[in-house]
Amino acid sequence: MVAGIAGVDEPRLVLGWVLRVPEWVGSTDVPVSTLLVGAGLRAAVAGGKVRAVAVRLSALPALLASRLRPDVAVVAAHRHRARWLLATGPGYALDAARHARRLVVESRPAPPPPGAPELPSGRICAVYDGAEPADPPPAARSTPELRRIGRLVADLLPDGATLQWGPGAVGSAVVDALDRPVRVRSGLVGPELAALASRGLLAGKAEAAYIWGGAEVWDLVEARGVAYTHDISALSALERFVAVNTALQVGLDGAANVEVAWGRVVSGPGGHPDFAAGASRSPGGLSIVALPSTAGGRSTIVARPEVVSTPRSDVDVVVTEHGAADLRGLTDRERADALISVAAPEHREALRCAAPDT
Repeated sequence: MVAGIAGVDEPRLVLGWVLRVPEWVGSTDVPVSTLLVGAGLRAAVAGGKVRAVAVRLSALPALLASRLRPDVAVVAAHRHRARWLLATGPGYALDAARHARRLVVESRPAPPPPGAPELPSGRICAVYDGAEPADPPPAARSTPELRRIGRLVADLLPDGATLQWGPGAVGSAVVDALDRPVRVRSGLVGPELAALASRGLLAGKAEAAYIWGGAEVWDLVEARGVAYTHDISALSALERFVAVNTALQVGLDGAANVEVAWGRVVSGPGGHPDFAAGASRSPGGLSIVALPSTAGGRSTIVARPEVVSTPRSDVDVVVTEHGAADLRGLTDRERADALISVAAPEHREALRCAAPDT
């Protein structure tokens, strides 16, 4: 339908993050790629039906203005008087809309969230009613290991920190453990931000590219695109900027893998390398990778990660439920020793055998 509107003879489809499996995946001859794999596309990527393109979020605006400039961008929006307002956080959807030659709008019936950015209306060529409501945020889960990780990370934060955290159980555990006010500049924020504000620990308005939740979250956020929220130079200039992200694997040199789990693509780099690079350069800042020491019985501290999403030079501290390994100023051998000390005890001997000699 969209290809017909655009008059494109040989269309290709580029998707963002998708939570649920689209019904048409595998039943179309249109080449499909994704810039952020997401839970809904993992099986399709593994089966070769969808191509995964690895790109950090800070690079997407330039990519959408050049090599991946859309003929048509499809975005969800709310009608407000004579304007269309984006239904989600601006992320890179606003960049896609601004650079696209034409726009197709999926109309959402609810009132627009406060502060929603306006779409460039001059290129809207079609509007259709949204068939499904927005997906609700997942329920937070907690375990003793996650609570321990949250506490260890919270204790590392300097006073007056500006905090970023990755979505998921680890990020939620860190926010739950906070006992000092923080400013927030992050990629995606959700209900944990409202809980933080309710405890009086949110200093000022948060800045974020993606907002997952209702008015109780939107009211706390200044929504900005990824060109702003993920700008490495701007993040580096912030004092005491602390990035807290998780990983699938951390190598014995400190390099982090957030994309591939035992041969299967489960995610893209996303904002992980952007925030880690900015935090590692911030005066008084910290780049923290926090993760449980095992997943499915396997060690998440490994000799070498399957891919390197964030290089070792941009990781300052690695936290598991067994402690915090501060890697700053260490040689590769010293890094390996520090990381083995926070690995799961049953995997430490094998890691010692794989550690570098010098």
